[in-house]
Amino acid sequence: MMTFQKFNSFSFLLLAIIATIFFHGVAAHSPFCEDMNTEDLCLSMINGATNWHDAVENSIHASLPLAKELQSKNGLIPPATAKLSATTKSLLHDTCKKSFETVIEMLEGGLVNLAAGENFKLQTRLSLALDPECSDDLSNSSPTFPLTNLVKELIAKLTICVQITAQNVNPE
Repeated sequence: MMTFQKFNSFSFLLLAIIATIFFHGVAAHSPFCEDMNTEDLCLSMINGATNWHDAVENSIHASLPLAKELQSKNGLIPPATAKLSATTKSLLHDTCKKSFETVIEMLEGGLVNLAAGENFKLQTRLSLALDPECSDDLSNSSPTFPLTNLVKELIAKLTICVQITAQNVNPE
């Protein structure tokens, strides 16, 4: 009887290990993220989506909080760029403010287009959200500025949104 219990325990343990390996492998791959340089980021953004609609929706929802965070931190730009001229600081602040507003507007509008099945409008909005002007200006003006990395992360997320959206095989 003792041998049977040991065998059952061992079998259960072996089954649990195999299941863990199998499910980890399944979760670590998605056709929506294939051939992307940022596959890990993509996988975290789509959050297990198994269809195009959910992958797009999840990727947009994964991008919005960062865009809103950056919008709320835009006021940090002028004090952090104190060594720049007043004109440059103002221009940088205004460029990023407009960029963050546009990103949020395009992402939120994209969710509406997605829900309505307006795929061409969705693709257009997400492409418009991918505006590197603030990122470029921050990098050129103050490459060590803390928001620079967050803006680069947002650009990476937006790029993923656009790439996933472009995979739709049934446009309007």
